[in-house]
Amino acid sequence: MTKIPLIFYTLIALCITTTSYAQKEYKINIEVAGLSDSTAYLAYYYGKGQYYRDTTQIDKNGKLVFEGKDSLIHGMYSLIVDDRRLFDFMVDNQVFSMQTDTAFTILNMKVKGSNETKIFYEYLLFLNERQGTAKKLNEKKKNGTATEQKAAGEALLSLDNEVKLYIANFHKKHSASFTSNFIYAIEYPTVPEAPKKEDGSIDSTFAFKYFKAHYFDNYDFSDERLLRTTTFHDKITYYVNKLTVPDPDSLIVAMDYLLEKTRKSPVLFKYTLTHFTSFFERSENMGMDGVFVHLGKNYFMKGFAKEWFTDKQLEKLSERVIALDPLLIGKKAPNIVVKDTAQKKFLELYAVEADFTVVYIWSPTCGHCKTSTPKLKTLYDKVKDKGVEVFAVGSEYENEEWKEFIIKHELNFLNGSDGETMQSNFRNSYDVFSTPQTYLLDKDKNILSKKMSIESLEQILEYYIEEKENEK
Repeated sequence: MTKIPLIFYTLIALCITTTSYAQKEYKINIEVAGLSDSTAYLAYYYGKGQYYRDTTQIDKNGKLVFEGKDSLIHGMYSLIVDDRRLFDFMVDNQVFSMQTDTAFTILNMKVKGSNETKIFYEYLLFLNERQGTAKKLNEKKKNGTATEQKAAGEALLSLDNEVKLYIANFHKKHSASFTSNFIYAIEYPTVPEAPKKEDGSIDSTFAFKYFKAHYFDNYDFSDERLLRTTTFHDKITYYVNKLTVPDPDSLIVAMDYLLEKTRKSPVLFKYTLTHFTSFFERSENMGMDGVFVHLGKNYFMKGFAKEWFTDKQLEKLSERVIALDPLLIGKKAPNIVVKDTAQKKFLELYAVEADFTVVYIWSPTCGHCKTSTPKLKTLYDKVKDKGVEVFAVGSEYENEEWKEFIIKHELNFLNGSDGETMQSNFRNSYDVFSTPQTYLLDKDKNILSKKMSIESLEQILEYYIEEKENEK
């Protein structure tokens, strides 16, 4: 079955709950007038994906049954027919029925045996009716006479208040129900008018700050069923991607904030931790490995995942964290000691005196290196008189081809490599699994940026050189 994209992450797959329920068998009877002689799929939501759970046939009268000897995990499910999601519903009880048609699915939905689905469709029916009214009023407000436009505007305000009152009463009436929690989850905070400062001006950042501070108001982080809806993944990723400054320090604060909130539910905590750990480990954005290292050191390596990670998995992740930790932006780069091209003198990274040092680890047999290394030579010629030095290290153990490349391209910066009986540890200390590896260091050999293209290096160098000159 490949009609719905199935999303598989090794880490996330470990989170899928195996919660069991007293009633082991499920049976869902569905009748949809307008359907006949087709295949139907029962699909559930999980994280950011949707997955098949069961399949059955629709008879000539539009009747179908999903049934099994196990139980369905509580959450939001969908009826899929002909690559089309016909409607969603809530699973609470294991045996219930639904009846509707393809023309007016929400209006004609009748539910028996599932209180969550029943109140879910009561809510959808109310909103559907009010949306129809709002559409007509907006049309009058746009194209009507002046009198009609004024009346339509007032009616829309009244309708908005009616909807807000309905939702408030809905939450009171169905407090702590799955449906109520889901509706709370999809709501966004209403930002009030910004207060004036003492000087009469308005804080331009008020709306953003208020929205972020109240983003999770009323969100029930103890309800693990929310992971099996359309909302949980979208909600937490929006907070990280849209409401958090994209730098490691801010993202680490956001991670700790979300993980503290999700601690109320082991299922939500596992999903949040594994999803973002995987995301930041794979991120190609500079500095994001710092977030991965933080999550590894402060959660995985402190035992928060020992119940759902094997010792081997934890060991592998810990090794990765330990390898990356010394190479984070802001930390002092590991020293490198190699020999020059003549294999006579030692070259030491820490001995280089320059405002900025580019550490460039490369191989003459690497296709990308063959392109980028001459570019680095061109850049070096432009900036070498501005306090910039390049400390280039050949990653191969055989040096003839490396020497030939240096001579051919007139690489006039510092060039060193292992040779003969000497083998340094830079491959491990700089986590060299591929080449080229490029780091930009300040005068104290602290890492300013890393793993960038030569084009990006040039732009970053321009920024720091200009900053240094402005300080003077």
